Amino acid sequence: MRVAKRIRDQSVQSGSVAIWWLGQNSYVVKCSDCCVMIDPFFSRPGPPEKYLLEEAPLRADELEPDAVLCTHDHSDHTDPAFLSALAAASPSTRFFGPPESVSRMAASEVPRDRATTLQNEQMFGVGGAAIRVVLSKTAEASDVAHFGYIIESGGAKVYNTGDIMRGVTDEPSLMQPLQEAAPHVALITTSPTEEEFPDFAEAAQLASAIGARIAVPAHYHCFAKRTFDPAGFVDQFPATGTTTPMVIPYCGCYVLSLSSRGKILPADA
Repeated sequence: MRVAKRIRDQSVQSGSVAIWWLGQNSYVVKCSDCCVMIDPFFSRPGPPEKYLLEEAPLRADELEPDAVLCTHDHSDHTDPAFLSALAAASPSTRFFGPPESVSRMAASEVPRDRATTLQNEQMFGVGGAAIRVVLSKTAEASDVAHFGYIIESGGAKVYNTGDIMRGVTDEPSLMQPLQEAAPHVALITTSPTEEEFPDFAEAAQLASAIGARIAVPAHYHCFAKRTFDPAGFVDQFPATGTTTPMVIPYCGCYVLSLSSRGKILPADA
């Protein structure tokens, strides 16, 4: 069964959030009354051997999300070919991102009245979910704006880092909003070799410092020459720690469910 059908068929109760990982930093987050895509990178530009899998997991005509969130204007996070195809196939979908991403969307035939430019610390709603914009890099660290997003629905909070900078844990201006938000789940871009991103040790430190109960590695299993074994990420978390590492399988799903007292329920509860 293709992942799009599984997403459509998944029932999500209030107080729960279903999270699908589709490679790289591509996610679908489904709440009780909304469906959000993050950084969908599914057009597969370039030669097939560039990718671990030639076929993308999702076509533009398979799913009609309420919103697409792009974290920054790099092609594997703001994919103009897929975004324009999705805009045509799903007339109700709205698109959000930093200024450079929205400019690229407009140049790629995403209707201007459906694309919203965001700013740091902005809050907005999609269905019953509240979404908060946070910075992932300082202005000095990149030539384009880098955002992360905190999605909250029914008390459950999911944080996607986008391409967060290495050294983030030493930047109070980036850490303070995350510590205040205290997300339940952190979807963290990491790499053991690429110095642009937190390595496994800093990714674990980040998750713990912001109070995340579940930490998920991202930004791999897409490009053949830019991937890693997530076991190294898992090894960074002590068994007695308050943060649990979780590897979501490619095209797999994790359902975050909270009890009436706000505690995380076991995945099979």
